[in-house]
Amino acid sequence: MKLLLLGATDLTLAVAEALADMGMTPAGVLSVGRTFRISYQSEPVRNIRWVDLAGWCADAGAAYAAYDTPACISRLAATVGAEACLVAGWYHMVPAAQRRLFPRGCFGLHASLLPAYRGGAPLNWALINGESETGISLFELGDGSDDGPIHGQRRFAIAGGDYIGDLLARAEAAAIDLLRDCLPEIAAGRRPPRLQTGSPSYGLQRRPEDGRIDWHRSAEEICRLIRATSRPYPGAFSHLDGDRVIIWRAAPRPDAAAVWGAPGQIVLLPGITEPLVVTGQGLLAIEAAEDPDGGSLDDRLRRSSQRRFDPGP
Repeated sequence: MKLLLLGATDLTLAVAEALADMGMTPAGVLSVGRTFRISYQSEPVRNIRWVDLAGWCADAGAAYAAYDTPACISRLAATVGAEACLVAGWYHMVPAAQRRLFPRGCFGLHASLLPAYRGGAPLNWALINGESETGISLFELGDGSDDGPIHGQRRFAIAGGDYIGDLLARAEAAAIDLLRDCLPEIAAGRRPPRLQTGSPSYGLQRRPEDGRIDWHRSAEEICRLIRATSRPYPGAFSHLDGDRVIIWRAAPRPDAAAVWGAPGQIVLLPGITEPLVVTGQGLLAIEAAEDPDGGSLDDRLRRSSQRRFDPGP
């Protein structure tokens, strides 16, 4: 089964390498640049997880093309004689006219247990919302947002201390396992998809400015935002004396002494090495923070007792 692979992230590269190991090296790869335009945003989008796939294609003997319009899909599919299309780490809709070009199907990987968390940033939203489980789905692309029938799914747990990097690694491993299980069966015509069942939910795309901390929220909620926007993403942030502070790691401290203060106010307490911040409910320990240039702000925060972060929106 000749595959055309669409994608531009670390997941795309991992999928391409796994397909090659399976003896199903993509016949072609269609990708986008580190910065690209998309319909839902007026400004260019920067792909934080971008990977240059041109070099891999050259080494693997796969055709490579850069995406501009859906017509690019048609051209590359015709050039390589693709029978099926796989979307992994991709941001654009694939119109019906292009999906019809693939007699063996047009599939997508989505990092949720569909129909939950259709749409954008599913792993980030799962962390923000405090989910205890998520997964990966292999499904047929349709006219809507991630609404096509499902070929297979893999579940994995979300632990209380997980950061987004942990979930990305878990999702990649689950995706590879799912493809190894499903694609040979699909190619042999033995894996018919099933319709999605249950009530769908949707996540909207996120921007870096969505990581601004509202200190009126609870310590648990703020911690989930920090974990969901941590590396490789731009990070949750606040401002102290006008300076941007990016908070990479934090933890609620329900064991600390009671403190009465304003949301965003910093305090040091005996027996706790990390600076603590008053929130709308509970104290939050700041375990790692940097300025926008990557310089550590941990010592500065320890010297900032009684000072106040901008409380947020």
